[in-house]
Amino acid sequence: MAGEVKSVVLLVEDDLGDQKLMRDALSQQGTKSHLEIVGTGEEALEYLERTKDDDSAPRPHLILLDLNMPGMGGKEFLRQVKENPNFADIPVVIVSTSDAAGDVRDSYKLKAAGYIQKCPSQEELKKVVQKLVHYWFATSTLVKERDLVAEASQPE
Repeated sequence: MAGEVKSVVLLVEDDLGDQKLMRDALSQQGTKSHLEIVGTGEEALEYLERTKDDDSAPRPHLILLDLNMPGMGGKEFLRQVKENPNFADIPVVIVSTSDAAGDVRDSYKLKAAGYIQKCPSQEELKKVVQKLVHYWFATSTLVKERDLVAEASQPE
């Protein structure tokens, strides 16, 4: 996997239909990205913790987060990720059915990198994902794992 995967995306989504839609939309983008999917905020935190010392759990370059999930909701997950110095630099984009102003405002206050309302159709979702992938993986510069390793090995 190392050498062939350019970017790792962690999708935190409890709805199996939405997981499939997002997987299909990402796979059609032609990028060398690897999608990891978890169904709850708790599973996502466990996954992130594993990335620190488990090569089978690659550190994500981007997290796509649903807000409304059973157990730990998206906002609480976002708060915990952004308060953790090991993961605070990972951009988190909210992908939610909610268009409530409070959800949008709260997400940005919690340092979300973006907020996207889920599209009602597969075609619209493909277009949104295409723009998302282009922005985060072709336009933006993201922290790569090799940068973290190099930074950690430099004397203070």
